[in-house]
Amino acid sequence: MSQSTLRINFRGGTYVSVIPIVTFILLTIVLVITGEAGVKSMIIAAMFGISLGMPFATNVADYNEKVFALMANSVAGVAVICWLWTGAFSGILADSGLVEAIVWLGWKANIGGELFILAVFILSSLFAVSVGSAFATVVGFTTVMYPAGILLGATPGPLVGAILSGAAFGDNLAPVSDTTILSAATQETDVGGVVRSRLKYSLTAAVISGFLFYIFGGGASTIDPLKAGQLLSEIADPAGLPMFIPAVIVFVTAIRGYHFLLAINLGIASALIIGNYTGVFPFGKVFSFSSDNSFGGCAVNGVMAVLPISILALLLVTVNGLMEAGGFFDRLLVTLDRIAVKSVRRAETAIVVLVSLGNLCVPGNTSAMVTTGPLVNQIRKRHGIHQYRSANLMDCISCSFPFLLPYATVIIVAIAVQKELQIQYGFIPVLSWSDIWPYVYYGIVLFPLMIVSVITGIGRSKG
Repeated sequence: MSQSTLRINFRGGTYVSVIPIVTFILLTIVLVITGEAGVKSMIIAAMFGISLGMPFATNVADYNEKVFALMANSVAGVAVICWLWTGAFSGILADSGLVEAIVWLGWKANIGGELFILAVFILSSLFAVSVGSAFATVVGFTTVMYPAGILLGATPGPLVGAILSGAAFGDNLAPVSDTTILSAATQETDVGGVVRSRLKYSLTAAVISGFLFYIFGGGASTIDPLKAGQLLSEIADPAGLPMFIPAVIVFVTAIRGYHFLLAINLGIASALIIGNYTGVFPFGKVFSFSSDNSFGGCAVNGVMAVLPISILALLLVTVNGLMEAGGFFDRLLVTLDRIAVKSVRRAETAIVVLVSLGNLCVPGNTSAMVTTGPLVNQIRKRHGIHQYRSANLMDCISCSFPFLLPYATVIIVAIAVQKELQIQYGFIPVLSWSDIWPYVYYGIVLFPLMIVSVITGIGRSKG
């Protein structure tokens, strides 16, 4: 039997196979409560969960070989490749002055409070769709937009919620997003068609979210207007406006059906050409050697920044794979098949349940999709569901409530950035998870929207 199909027997039966993932979740919740949550600490939590499950295997050698095989999972490799290339591209855009140029546009438009939050949601959505990285969007926009928004009278919770919602929208819709690519790949279909069929769901949720941000985004600023103006004048800079072009090139290339690696490489190449031609982004900022001969630059930094997340993704695929090898998902699939057997609506309900459970088990929606995608494809084939439809159910569910979870990577990152900003700007409040999640409107709206779609059958024929 090959390692890819090797089954693991656990002392105590199938349900004992959940020990690694349950251990990880419990440790992560403890880390969140104690304020110690982060990618590095979650890597250790995942390693501990894998180690704790080992004594329960009836054959420890098979358990260890399965761990090695799962770490080399080809589908997980797609996610890692996505992160490496988009990490390089987002690193270039983040250091090219694009975010500062976006701030300049908002400042010159003289918007504040609820209008600023609405603008942040729209702009972070555009940025996330361009780079395909929720992580990069949260880091970049929290760093710049959070202090600016506080100065302009925006309420902190909705402001961070707008950034996270924009990140979720981009993760949901971007042709170069790892979730978009995985949803298409696991359902054996094309990225361009999936994105086009997903627009009706994503844009509807975005419009409703924008309305909610406009209503609940206002607040009274306690910052002196002169101080606010001084800070904004230091941050805002229109020089990076030409760097919108590489982002547009990536989006257009990918949505026309070309491979995402080609789209990203075209984006990187155009950024180098445009940056050098306009003089706003010299080549030396992308790749450089320091005086001690160390290699660096924004592209390198962008790649290095996603390495911990890539390692965590591989570990979480392994944790989930051990549960699958123990027979847990087979038993779950049998149960869901009994639910789905009578109608397509029930089959779609089974997909929603399966994907939701997968996302509850891990703090990264990519890992959940890697695990549940092949199972969703089985349900789709058995019940004649269109590939676009199953891909959209997978991705829209994965980009909804998972962005609200206390152990969601994006929330942990947002809080960590706030702590760093408070050192520089004493007026910035550091929010807790309970201050943030009620305002991640895109995630809150998108989940019931998909439930309604399943119940009514809207979009069932072609996604």
